[in-house]
Amino acid sequence: MSIRLVIMLLLSGSLLFASSGHAEGGTDIVPRTINFLIFVAILYYLAAEPIKNFFKNRSATIAAQLEEVQVKLKQAKEDKQKAEAELAKAKELAQEITETVKKEIELLTAELKKQGEQEVATLEKSFEENIELEKRKRVRTIVKEVLEEMLDDKTLEIDKEKFVNLIVKKVA
Repeated sequence: MSIRLVIMLLLSGSLLFASSGHAEGGTDIVPRTINFLIFVAILYYLAAEPIKNFFKNRSATIAAQLEEVQVKLKQAKEDKQKAEAELAKAKELAQEITETVKKEIELLTAELKKQGEQEVATLEKSFEENIELEKRKRVRTIVKEVLEEMLDDKTLEIDKEKFVNLIVKKVA
């Protein structure tokens, strides 16, 4: 009902101020101003709430988007900090692994060197034993040849006692 009353007042104002002053040489600025104010009032009455709601919704949407961006930014910062912490841990782990590998290399090198030295010592001992064995074989061969030569020579007769003494002298 109040809408009808406002509309009636607005329309009646335009009828009341409609003038024929134009013909008399006067100006119609006052009625035009009143008409403009009535038009603005009607426009405000009809469009004010939707426009206010639109801007409120727009502000709320922008605020929500801003808040969402801030949450994402905060999450990104947390993720960055986590990634940096993981990177630091990975670097420490890599350093520890490197140190462990260096120590293992040193231990393996020392162990291989020790095994090599033992193998060389074993080979030298085996070589010495082979030389000694060859010397004995050669002595036996020489003794055998000398004995065969002496025994083959029939002109030389030696008794057993002299023969044993001779061999002992040659061997010694």
